[in-house]
Amino acid sequence: GAPGLGKSTSAQLLSKTAGYVYYEADCFGSCRNPYIPPDVAEPSLAQVLQKPLKGEGIEERRAAIKNSEELFGQMMAGEDYDIEMAKEFYGLMCEDINRERKRIGGDWAIAAVTLRRDMRDFIRSRLGPDLVFVVLNMEMEDVMEGVRTRHKGHEGIVEMLMTINKLCEAAAEDE
Repeated sequence: GAPGLGKSTSAQLLSKTAGYVYYEADCFGSCRNPYIPPDVAEPSLAQVLQKPLKGEGIEERRAAIKNSEELFGQMMAGEDYDIEMAKEFYGLMCEDINRERKRIGGDWAIAAVTLRRDMRDFIRSRLGPDLVFVVLNMEMEDVMEGVRTRHKGHEGIVEMLMTINKLCEAAAEDE
């Protein structure tokens, strides 16, 4: 789902109540520990407090993030984005998730913005047929109110997140 709909809160709730591993996909793009503790007050804001990653694979991740700056610039501007660039970024994230799932095991709740069906299909092709997307939807006014409250009225952040929100497609019946 789009920013501000409760992806992180839902993943955190699954972690608290059902023992799921909560992986915050936004942390992948900032090279931070993606495992948000289940007891933080604001899980989507907690990512900035996560420790930076280091070690094997970090340089490859940084290079992929550098390559994706244009992609995210296109998204922030509300423009159509380069699908191949998106696949490169999300492909690396899926590799990380698969590697970590083998290492840790268990059921996972991954909080991530996936703008369109083609990206959800791509991610599913990488993470396997058992992957279930829960695409959240909400009235735009309610999203704006929640985002504005969470970010304490910072209009620049609200505007940026709402721009991304407008790019997101609802899930189709056959998804």
